[in-house]
Amino acid sequence: MTAFFEAFWPNLAATIIGVVLGVPIALWLNGRILNRQRKLQIDDHHRQIENSLVLLISACTYNIRILDTMREEAQAGRVMHAPDLRITTWDVVASFLGAGALDPDLLQIISHHWLRLKRIQVLSDEIFAREVTKSLPAIADQSVMLEFWQVLHGNARDLAAHAGEVIGRLETVKSKLGHENAA
Repeated sequence: MTAFFEAFWPNLAATIIGVVLGVPIALWLNGRILNRQRKLQIDDHHRQIENSLVLLISACTYNIRILDTMREEAQAGRVMHAPDLRITTWDVVASFLGAGALDPDLLQIISHHWLRLKRIQVLSDEIFAREVTKSLPAIADQSVMLEFWQVLHGNARDLAAHAGEVIGRLETVKSKLGHENAA
């Protein structure tokens, strides 16, 4: 029995010391790992927001060029065939940016802008179908057809200007995000 107790007390002491020192160290290490994972997730989230902002800015810049061309063509009584507006960009980033990344007012402005882009695409396609391909019946009343052209011209002009305003607001958000990430 003495051999048992001679081995028991040192093993018990080693176990107690291991538990007393091991549990706090393990908890401390676990906390550091969790904090590191949270930081990586936050950094990834900010990177995705920044990439989404860059994508929206790029799409707006591109769309301004197309809208300016549409406006000029409408002024001359011509219409573009399938203008290549980037109308799906918002669909790609909306759910991500809508999760608290942007101010709700800005979200509404951008969402409405993309809705108007889709509408001008449809209007352009309809005018093309009526005036060029004749796949839809022509509008007999010239004043109504003139109104179609005026709406196309005005919307292209207004959307190009609005896209410039959206770019400005997105650049401001992107700049603030960059400053927050640097801090």
